[in-house]
Formats: sequence, C-alpha cells, structure tokens
Amino acid sequence: MPDLVDKLTKTISASKGINPYPVSIEFEPGVDHISHKSDLWTMSMWKEDEVSFRDHHILDDIEKLQLDIANDLVNDKNTAPRPEQYEVEFNVITLIGLTESAKRDTAETSTTLTHSSIGTNSTTATESDTDLNTEDTGGSYARAAFSGSLGQAKVASQTAKYGMLWNDSTISAAPLTIKEAGIHWHVTNASSMHARVTFTSFNLTKGNLFVTQMNELHQNG
Repeated sequence: MPDLVDKLTKTISASKGINPYPVSIEFEPGVDHISHKSDLWTMSMWKEDEVSFRDHHILDDIEKLQLDIANDLVNDKNTAPRPEQYEVEFNVITLIGLTESAKRDTAETSTTLTHSSIGTNSTTATESDTDLNTEDTGGSYARAAFSGSLGQAKVASQTAKYGMLWNDSTISAAPLTIKEAGIHWHVTNASSMHARVTFTSFNLTKGNLFVTQMNELHQNG
C-alpha cells in the first residue's frame, strides 16, 4: 500500500481540525458559488483477529491506531497492524443536510445526526442527493446509531467527528461489496441524509471489520 502515508496524513490532519487539502479556488463562468474541500471521510478494512476496538470508542481507538501506524512508517518499524484496505475521500454535505443544519440554529427543528449507513452503489455523490443510491437492506442490516456500542460521535475544537464499525453481523449478508456511506438524522426515514460519500469498493467478508470515519471541520471561509 505505497500511498498509505499520504492517506494517513490526510486522516490525521482532518481528525485534528487541520484542512488536509491545499487551499485552492476553482472558478467557472456561470458558477455562482465557491466550494472548497475541508471535510474528509476515511474508510478502512481490518482483519478481526489483528485489531481490538472498544465498545463506544471506535473513534478514539482508530485514531490511536492510525497514529501508531504513522509512527511505524516514519521510523521503519512494524509494531501496529496494517489495514487490508484504506481510502480517503472528500465529503459531500447534501442540500437537505445544510437546510436541516440551518433550522437547528434557529430552533425550527430539534434533530441531531444520529445514524450511519452503508450501500452498494458507486454513483458519484452530489449535494442534491437525499439518500444513498442503494442502501443495504435485509438480514441484520439497519442504520447504525452513533450512540450504540459500535459507534461514536464527538466534537474536538471545531471538528465534528463520526465513526462506525461494521462487521458481518451488522449487514444484510456477507460478503457485501460496499461502495457508499452516509450520515442521517433519522434511523429509517428517507430524505434525512446529512452527508454522502462514494469510494473504491470494500468487500466485507466474515473475519473482516469495516470502519467509516467522517471529520467535518466547521470554519470561516
């Protein structure tokens, strides 16, 4: 995994509230807004018999593991388990997610971001999305609560952090080819998705663990 150092650097920077992307301005005639990349998803696959994650502490434990691996790579050591697969992608906050967030500020709604989802469609995420394109369904699958034993959500300075651990007992059936993930303010409702990401396929099989992390930096800009 030759690009692991670069991907770990982006993840660790985002988890510490540092924009992992260089500042740049992209302009096209007719575009009436400027967007920049500051929020980051990290998806990783691990062998279940090589790692240990505590209940309710998936963010704490995965961030420590990422630092341990980075330290190994810098110092040419091999003390921490390596991921089977590791990807980072820019986060897309949906328009309905931005509207819902604004309504929270004016007390027009009392929702909070409570659940994580996964799906199997790799169609590029856009701000107009309202749901995953093909959310997993059936079997033991359900949107997973950040308050549950496999999840964690917290704020560090101006960064909101959301983490979820998935295994073969929390999906419809194994193997499952995962290509998208989302964050929602409702356990089942459609059109309740705050953010969505698509990524290179992860094949979740028995004996593997799949972890999603999203760092959302709140900043002036």
